Amino acid sequence: MGKQTIQPKETRKKARVIRMQRERAPKLKENTKSSLVLRGNKTSQIIFEALKDIHRVKNPHSRMLSRNNDIHPFEDESKMEFLCEKNDCSLFAFGSHNKKRPHNLVLGRTYDGRLLDMFELGVEKFKSVVETKAKAPKRIGSKPCIVFQGDEWEVEGPLKSLKNLLLDFFRGDEVDSVALPGLDHVMACTAVGGKVYLRHYHIAFKKSGGKIPRVQLESTGPSLDLVLRRSKLPSPDLWRAACKQPKQLRPKKVKNVTKNEMGDKVGRIHLGRQDLSSMKVKKVKALRETPAEKKRKLGEENNGT
Repeated sequence: MGKQTIQPKETRKKARVIRMQRERAPKLKENTKSSLVLRGNKTSQIIFEALKDIHRVKNPHSRMLSRNNDIHPFEDESKMEFLCEKNDCSLFAFGSHNKKRPHNLVLGRTYDGRLLDMFELGVEKFKSVVETKAKAPKRIGSKPCIVFQGDEWEVEGPLKSLKNLLLDFFRGDEVDSVALPGLDHVMACTAVGGKVYLRHYHIAFKKSGGKIPRVQLESTGPSLDLVLRRSKLPSPDLWRAACKQPKQLRPKKVKNVTKNEMGDKVGRIHLGRQDLSSMKVKKVKALRETPAEKKRKLGEENNGT
């Protein structure tokens, strides 16, 4: 019998680290973004319940830390960057509470291990999933319909960047097509008077007596009334690098056809000058020349010659 060689523990550990590094390495098509949900030194019950609901909505692409963390993102962002990189999460939701900024919620994201942008929001009103007593909660891994209401989302400034972050935070998996039963909830984001209202609804398909079902929205929570306090936007160079797409994934450019941020095609059509003189149109009887008019016109032409 040959001798059985036992692989050293150090080598096994090294192989595991190599696999982990390979999974976290840049890819042509990145995995679905995961979120890190964590608390500060002191949090209120409202913020704690809000963080749990955000974690529930983001499942299974979310990780929630149970311990309190001595982190102040707007004063020192290095700790947040370290925890996001350690847990392989590019999105984060951080909650804290103090006298100066009560019921504080910070949403942000990182790029290449560095902070990209973040927004500090004050929670003025909150209703959890448990309070709504929803009969049909969101299914794990389902893709939401996200609706933005209000002109303030389109104004250049923090709210426009917050819209991009919310879309990136809650969009879920990237898929080519979605089955109708897979659309089970709607996230409505409304911006009015400098405040942001987030609402979640369950999509219920009722019988309508025909092939197309009747759609009914039922409130499921979480519901948040937010006010924007502080924001940290990325530099133009960092934003350009984060939005850069690999050449292999770039679609072939089609002339006069573009796509908006929702992925819908927007086309522009150029028409040449049309020759209307040769166009055959139906003559209306009321506009035809009478025999008397034809005779008078013919007499005028003869007199002229």
